[in-house]
Amino acid sequence: MGKHVSRAALWVAVLWLAPTGAGAFAAEPTRRFEVTASRYKFEPSRIEVTRGDVVDLVVRSADTDHGIAIKAFKVKVPIPKGGEPVAVSFVASRAGTFTIECSEYCGSGHKRMRGELVVAERAQ
Repeated sequence: MGKHVSRAALWVAVLWLAPTGAGAFAAEPTRRFEVTASRYKFEPSRIEVTRGDVVDLVVRSADTDHGIAIKAFKVKVPIPKGGEPVAVSFVASRAGTFTIECSEYCGSGHKRMRGELVVAERAQ
């Protein structure tokens, strides 16, 4: 688990230190969300972005081990207990409503632990 925490801390540092409006992601807006995972919910439970946005999630657990998965965008990251932030970044490359799931068994309500990512079409 320590390996995940070190990698998570590095990603958080990269995301916080990355210049906004310049660099590799300059072409599209970056949307950053802080997410808390706890039995048996994500807060916020709904994330809204626009197609083409770079989505940066910084996820922490409020209680036990969790995970966050968004299959449509190949996101699957463990979230360790203890509140250590874990960062994940992806491009919302297609519009639609996508399920956010807990990918680590966290108790009897694990299968109900869901949220949603809503990706709207970009206005022309």
